[in-house]
Amino acid sequence: MINFKLLLLVFTLISTLAYGNNLARDISAKGDIESQSLIIPYGFYNDSTEVAAAMVFINSGYFQPQAVTLFNVFAGTNSTYSVFGALKDFQVTSFDRLFVDTTLLVSSWGELDSYQAGNPAFPDEIAGSIGSDKDNFIVANGDDNFLRLTFKYLLPIGHGKNTAIHQFRTDRGLLVPGYEAGGDHWNPLTSGRTTFIVQPFYREQDFEDDNNNEFYNITSGIKFELEYDNSDWYVNPTKGSIMSLSVARDWGAEEESSTWTSIQFEYSKFISFGENDDARQRTLGFNVWTSDVPTSDSYHLKGNNKIFHTAPLFEGSTLGGIDRQRGFPSNRFHDRSAINYSVEYRYTPVSNPFVDMPLIKKLHIPFWQIVAFTEVGSVADNWSISDLHHKMKVSLGAGIRVSVSGLIIRVDAAGSDEGGELQMFFGHTF
Repeated sequence: MINFKLLLLVFTLISTLAYGNNLARDISAKGDIESQSLIIPYGFYNDSTEVAAAMVFINSGYFQPQAVTLFNVFAGTNSTYSVFGALKDFQVTSFDRLFVDTTLLVSSWGELDSYQAGNPAFPDEIAGSIGSDKDNFIVANGDDNFLRLTFKYLLPIGHGKNTAIHQFRTDRGLLVPGYEAGGDHWNPLTSGRTTFIVQPFYREQDFEDDNNNEFYNITSGIKFELEYDNSDWYVNPTKGSIMSLSVARDWGAEEESSTWTSIQFEYSKFISFGENDDARQRTLGFNVWTSDVPTSDSYHLKGNNKIFHTAPLFEGSTLGGIDRQRGFPSNRFHDRSAINYSVEYRYTPVSNPFVDMPLIKKLHIPFWQIVAFTEVGSVADNWSISDLHHKMKVSLGAGIRVSVSGLIIRVDAAGSDEGGELQMFFGHTF
């Protein structure tokens, strides 16, 4: 089933596509870099929205040469609607190393499948646990709203030592040798770009099922992250590595929210096999991601009820959906801890049929990729090597990636022991 309902959430990637704050320019470009805009209307149908009409607007360079603005809106015939806006890589005046991203979503959904407690057919099973039934979810409707501010400070070391905005050069969309931002050797002091990130966040979900049972989740807090991007180019890395460590905390600022802390670590490695007669580029990528919510076992009493300090299912240790375990629905598995391993082979053909296709050629797609991937991962009620490698889930799949206005658009089809999913998103998975 195509996860069209995720299309409105995919644009949150604008705030996390890169912490590099960079400019890319094709060798065919002449003169100064100009503002570029792209409007893409589209329509779709699914159970959540019924028939829907949508439009996405992307602009680069309007406020500042490196800044990206995005706006997306859609409306469905069952009163579903969503409005999303984002501003990425806005450089703060007088602080040339400080950049700000802003993302905002206001939405109302006609029908959603949510893997949380509440299905009366499974009274003795924990929804979303690694051994839970694939039908243990609730069907609900309601609102999903969030706001995120992301402050990114580029440290004056490595490739970020002399300039805050790295100048890339591309040839038909692919990076020209000599314009890399890292990848030749691992040393934060001399290679790559290291960024310290502070992200205040707020998200509220208010759903109701057909029996008028309410499912309310709200969280607000701050995420701190240190990222070392030692890849050659964040948009389409072919060599080097990226690693990050983050800590997110909700202090229970909202009356209905519970305090919780989440710790996550991610590492990606890229190996280039170069080009051949049929391929402009061949890349093998490896990724490992792990998460733990150490506060999950603690609780406080509210009347006679225990309120555990765990993260909402859309935060913390979650597998399934657009990035991890793509063969499963969004947030299919969630618990205190999680781990996931991914391998992708990205093949960029020499031939490019999109340049001759009617209508599509107006998008000016400089390159496309064929991708094969596999993922292995699990969740558990504690962070333990043995527990996290027990009953591991597997996703196998393939996809197509295309470059549009400096963004990677992907469509991935993946299968698992519970069926299959077609995931649509922006940017590589890692």
